[in-house]
Amino acid sequence: MKLKWDDIKYVIFDFDGTIADTNRLHSAAFEEVLNPLGISDFHYELYMGRKTKEVFKEFFQSKAISYTEREIEDFTDRKQRLVRKLITQKLEAYEGAIPFIRLLRNKGKILSVATSSSRAGVTLALNKLGIYEEFQYIITGDDVEKAKPSPEIYLRALQLANMQPGEAIVIEDSLSGSLAAKQAELDVIIVNNIELSGPYYCTDFPYLVRDFEEAE
Repeated sequence: MKLKWDDIKYVIFDFDGTIADTNRLHSAAFEEVLNPLGISDFHYELYMGRKTKEVFKEFFQSKAISYTEREIEDFTDRKQRLVRKLITQKLEAYEGAIPFIRLLRNKGKILSVATSSSRAGVTLALNKLGIYEEFQYIITGDDVEKAKPSPEIYLRALQLANMQPGEAIVIEDSLSGSLAAKQAELDVIIVNNIELSGPYYCTDFPYLVRDFEEAE
């Protein structure tokens, strides 16, 4: 599939699992919080793209476990501190992600990050990778009421850049993020998740670099 890059002015990136291999870090942080509670059957892949607090609430509800709002906030804070520590130690970008981002910027595309992660976490991660300054807009879970699969974060990204859906495209890895983008009437490219190859266009960053360069 050849993308019509000339028609695309604005590229909106998810972060976790899209630009960087953070899903394993989030999974490890959740497990470190949950294991002392005697819970060993948490599967982060079922919750990718969601706000941390919502994940805890939904998971505990699925297990018929009751915790107070304050306890859930404490779990959330601890998990976020743990994942930030792991980011400083183990964060890696996916192959081709950073060259693709810089190629887009060099060719005048407007870029943003739209992630369910906290602003503190994604700011740390983008700076760690040396690409914070490549993005004109960064929208996080702290900036919206409803996390993906709600379209709120992508609608907010369009509003900030004063763009229409037809002028933009989303790079995602998760089903919840893809559903959010589709509800905002945005086209979606899936990376790092072959399981979504049925309903969505799936590829990888090295191919996107070649595709963009060939379109020039």
